[in-house]
Amino acid sequence: MIVVDLMGVMAILNIQLNAVSVVNLVMSVGIAVEFCVHMTHSFTVTSGDKDQRMKHALGTMGASVFSGITLTKLVGVIVLCFSRTEVFVIYYFQMYLSLVLLGFLHGLVFLPVALSIFGPPSRCTNNEQGEDSSSTSS
Repeated sequence: MIVVDLMGVMAILNIQLNAVSVVNLVMSVGIAVEFCVHMTHSFTVTSGDKDQRMKHALGTMGASVFSGITLTKLVGVIVLCFSRTEVFVIYYFQMYLSLVLLGFLHGLVFLPVALSIFGPPSRCTNNEQGEDSSSTSS
């Protein structure tokens, strides 16, 4: 979804689809995963109902995703806006800035809402009860 949105932003900003922008789009797949995988993992390994799990994921991983991924990439991208080369400004600054903002929105706004509504049920169970019942049946 992030890559599709990035292609929409490219159309809005009149960024041509060429070799440089295609390479950026392919790289953006990996970068986009960073914004979402930590939240999804935290959601899946916690127990409780969907809302409790999402609150826990936002509380534990949300700050890490914001400060560790979003802010560091944003600082690195902002430097590119001062470049005198048009290729860097258009194909790197504009595209990466869009990617960081879209990744932030998807990872910390849209994904939590989608997981709390459509997310899978909790797979975590109380292990102490499971160990006791298996040891008595052996």
